Amino acid sequence: MTAVSTFRRMFPGVTLTVEDLLLLEPFQIAYFPGWVPERELAAVLWAHPTIRHFLVARCPDVAGLVKSALAQYRPAKDDQELARCSHTLLWTIADLLVYNKCPEAYDSLAFHRWSLAEVTSVVALDDKVVIDAGSGTGRVALEAARTARHAFAVEPVGRLRQFIRTKAASAGLKNLFVLDGFLDGIPLPDAFADVLITSHALGWRLEAELREFERVVRPGGTMVHCPGTAEIEGEDEMHRRLISADWHYHWARYEEADGTKRKYWKHLPR
Repeated sequence: MTAVSTFRRMFPGVTLTVEDLLLLEPFQIAYFPGWVPERELAAVLWAHPTIRHFLVARCPDVAGLVKSALAQYRPAKDDQELARCSHTLLWTIADLLVYNKCPEAYDSLAFHRWSLAEVTSVVALDDKVVIDAGSGTGRVALEAARTARHAFAVEPVGRLRQFIRTKAASAGLKNLFVLDGFLDGIPLPDAFADVLITSHALGWRLEAELREFERVVRPGGTMVHCPGTAEIEGEDEMHRRLISADWHYHWARYEEADGTKRKYWKHLPR
């Protein structure tokens, strides 16, 4: 199944337009090389020079990709081809666009509804300082804040941070703080938190992320990761790394909407 068909099935009620590319954050645009189809990208950029200028100005790292694609591919021959190219490009990166355009569509996906008991069976959150790193729509942070002393949602996408703040205000949660940051760049001091949680966010820069978690969690604290990975080919490399002698994570199976997944946890020594 291609990314396009996968995302079309995930977001059946979402409509994407080329103007939605203007919503992207610089770090999201930086993912383009090696991911977006260059023929389709070139067709869109030939037809929409404003978007071409925006992408390069917003993320200069993609200037080479843009230049190469435009040099290799000519404009679409007609409106039908342009529409096809636009559709393929947009739905290849639909997850990035949905984060920015309609986070409620992402928030409604079934995989978000795993039980937080998968975390609290490892470590209690009551009266703890908790970080939800790579918070997304904030589902874990919002639930943790109901019993934690303070909860911190760390999320790099501005529109998702706004979404979390709105939901926290609606729920009357005054102990939830939303921060701009990455898993390998958490804007909090050393030994700050009692518990750090990730959900469907781990692994973009795994080694740097794991080091950052151990920096920001206090001695005696705990990290719990529910990355949404299963025991299938292609998802074993991270598993082997987490349970290796370098990192010493424990692991167990649990159930999500689409099947059995793996969770990981580690208690730091005091």
